[in-house]
Amino acid sequence: MHTFERDITSLRSQALAVLAANQARAADQSLSQADRQDATFSAEEAQAALGILDSLKPNIGPEEARKIAARIRTLLEWDV
Repeated sequence: MHTFERDITSLRSQALAVLAANQARAADQSLSQADRQDATFSAEEAQAALGILDSLKPNIGPEEARKIAARIRTLLEWDV
């Protein structure tokens, strides 16, 4: 497996973990409405990141791949 594919697989796993955690928070009735809304927004961002990852083609250049991976990592780290 190439580095790009490993990075995408890793980012996808992170995005799925963020999505699951935020979906659970969004459904947690013990949290405030504001916290649940924030979790819903974060889950939507993770879902968007998954959409980006799923649409990437393996033949993009390494520089573009690094930029995309860095942007998605930043998004996912912010949401955790």
